Amino acid sequence: MIFAFFVSLKKYAVGMTAVFFLIALLVIATSLYRSSRRLPMFQAVARVNMPEIKREEGVKQQADKAGQEDTKGVTLQTALEILQGNVLAEQAVKAIGIIKIFPGFNLSTLSKDDVLSHALAAFQQQLTVTPIQDTHIIQITFQHPDAAMSAQVVETLIRLFRTEYKKFQPPQKELQNEQLLLSRRDMHQAAQALSMFQQKNQLFLVGESKQDLTAQYDKMQRRLSTEQENMHEQLDQVNRLEEQFENILQPKNQTSEQVKEEDKEEFSQERKDLIRLKTYEQDLIEKYGEGEGGSGDRLIANVRLQTASLQKKLYAEAGVLEAEQKESEDAAEQVVLAKMGYREQQNKTDRLQREISKLRGKLQRVTEQDSALEELQQQAETAQQHYTSLVEQLETKHILVIEKPMKPLAPIKPQKKPALLLAFACGLIGSILYGMIQMLRKGPSIT
Repeated sequence: MIFAFFVSLKKYAVGMTAVFFLIALLVIATSLYRSSRRLPMFQAVARVNMPEIKREEGVKQQADKAGQEDTKGVTLQTALEILQGNVLAEQAVKAIGIIKIFPGFNLSTLSKDDVLSHALAAFQQQLTVTPIQDTHIIQITFQHPDAAMSAQVVETLIRLFRTEYKKFQPPQKELQNEQLLLSRRDMHQAAQALSMFQQKNQLFLVGESKQDLTAQYDKMQRRLSTEQENMHEQLDQVNRLEEQFENILQPKNQTSEQVKEEDKEEFSQERKDLIRLKTYEQDLIEKYGEGEGGSGDRLIANVRLQTASLQKKLYAEAGVLEAEQKESEDAAEQVVLAKMGYREQQNKTDRLQREISKLRGKLQRVTEQDSALEELQQQAETAQQHYTSLVEQLETKHILVIEKPMKPLAPIKPQKKPALLLAFACGLIGSILYGMIQMLRKGPSIT
């Protein structure tokens, strides 16, 4: 019977085809008109990564009995309920303002409650919250005719969502936050102590580093060793010349057994006094100069008189002939020059030792500064690492925005397939109804 019915419709095929295209064109035209009247919609998108929340013991036992060990579902379900609920939507609408989000609302014809309910309904229609499969990520999208407003709504939602989601965090989270604040304070104190130490000691203003000072210290130690060797050589030379002078200026008219011990000591002391007077004369000449007049010349003349008197006495006691006096005087002069050279070398060595002592103190201070600096740097680094570790631990329990909402640059494209399908369906139904009406009017018999 049904087959016969469709066969009988063949005679109305032309009319049915005309009706099909007419209705389809009307539907398409209506859809195009409505889309042209509709404002272009911009869509802002954001993605957040949800942390894992451990279930409480009672809930976990129930889940174990049910064979559900996945905590991700609990986390995402809680987040989805918050994001899709009217509580968060109402907070966002009130935070931004109903007029700013929906400027087309006619507030004069609606009560306050009706305005809010209409706004929430429109808000929920434009909001889409979708979990990404097999992840902890939730995608939040909001469509609005204003591109900037769409991004602002998503940003506000994320901010309010974080505040609302904190209510579901475990109690120990507050303790972890306090630990983070204390760790941050310790980190800043360590960094401040390091900065104050650097400014106080002017470590970055010192031109010489520890390596430079160490190299300079080693170099001066080598110089000191060389100067000390020279000083010992000078001392050996002084001793040798003194021995030669003693051999020249000694009693010759008596044997050593005939000379009394006291006389030997007295003669030896007078011989040393002679060298001391000649040395003192040279010191006065270097200090005051010779022939300048004044007290210097008088002192030099007085010393020379004492030297001549003592020298004459020694020559007499030693029995030195006048022809041999020249040799004795030359030997004495050589001893004096050697002593003065030794003293000069000794003074040079002493100055070098004082410089080394100062450098050693400076090197010690720099070493202590470096040690203290290294300790402060270690403390600052340890505090920084501890703070970073706590932050990383807390980040795993924070909502992480992995894709921030950006102001969309272009409106979303309208979907054309639903309009075409609707036109096809309406045209098909209309054409079938047209054929049935025509058959009923003419009363065909179906056998």
